[in-house]
Amino acid sequence: MKETGFEFREDVPKYGNDVTIRNIWQRHTQKASAEIFAADKDKISTSSISPGGASCAEERGRIIDASTHGAKGYRSESPRTLETFDALMKGYQDTNPDVPVREAVRVKKELMAAEGNKEWMLLYDKKWSENKAKLLQEGIASDKYPDVPFKELSPNQQEEIAEAAEEPVIREWLDDPDSKLAELYPPREQAKIFAKLFDRRHERMAGKLNNNSEIDLFHNTHKTTTEPFLASGVLIRASDEKRITKIFELGGSLQILDDWESLVKTDSEGNPKTIITIRGEEYRIDQDAYNELLGAEEGV
Repeated sequence: MKETGFEFREDVPKYGNDVTIRNIWQRHTQKASAEIFAADKDKISTSSISPGGASCAEERGRIIDASTHGAKGYRSESPRTLETFDALMKGYQDTNPDVPVREAVRVKKELMAAEGNKEWMLLYDKKWSENKAKLLQEGIASDKYPDVPFKELSPNQQEEIAEAAEEPVIREWLDDPDSKLAELYPPREQAKIFAKLFDRRHERMAGKLNNNSEIDLFHNTHKTTTEPFLASGVLIRASDEKRITKIFELGGSLQILDDWESLVKTDSEGNPKTIITIRGEEYRIDQDAYNELLGAEEGV
């Protein structure tokens, strides 16, 4: 063997050591129409992002400190998640022109299984629509909004009403196990689906990357996709060891362009550690609770 100036060791693996993967789970940016579901209520809205939403995503990308070896994107089947990623990466690369970015890959299973549950979608939409109508009428009465139908409001006005109208509905679904919404589609079923996706992006991926790799993975997603996992009991808050079982304990659901991060790092021997950061708070994963979700998901 040729002399190289350093000790050659065949027992040292080339993959999985001193790897850092930062996963950014981000809700899409503002839509042109704030409706949640399509007109027939059998799937989510297909609305594209608004011009203002594109600008906000681009600006968000500019303030992200890029990892050494670049970024890769994942999106749902909804076009607005790709549009969000493209706008985000435009800003990301404006600030980090030498950092490579790979095209966003579509992840089919990231979307909710509830898309096939029309009864759940109809009830969710009914509750949201009732809240939306009330907020619109209150806004018209106080001269906050013009006296026009919801769809004729500006994207900013639609977003303001839609987000406020949906928060009580998603909290009822996630935080009240006796609710009709939870009966029709148990949040744990969605948590199982997301856990499988989450598992593929952390320790399993780190073990396949070259030693000393540092990458960003952007997951452009939707409200209701990640929240059931976050409120399933798998997270333990680092500051007080509190187990998170309600979405209100995290400050509520993801708002427009809101995100949370999961960082996995391996040491020089490939041992992984994962840290979750949500709105400035750090959390660890309860491995037993996490394994329960993963094991249960295999039978779904």
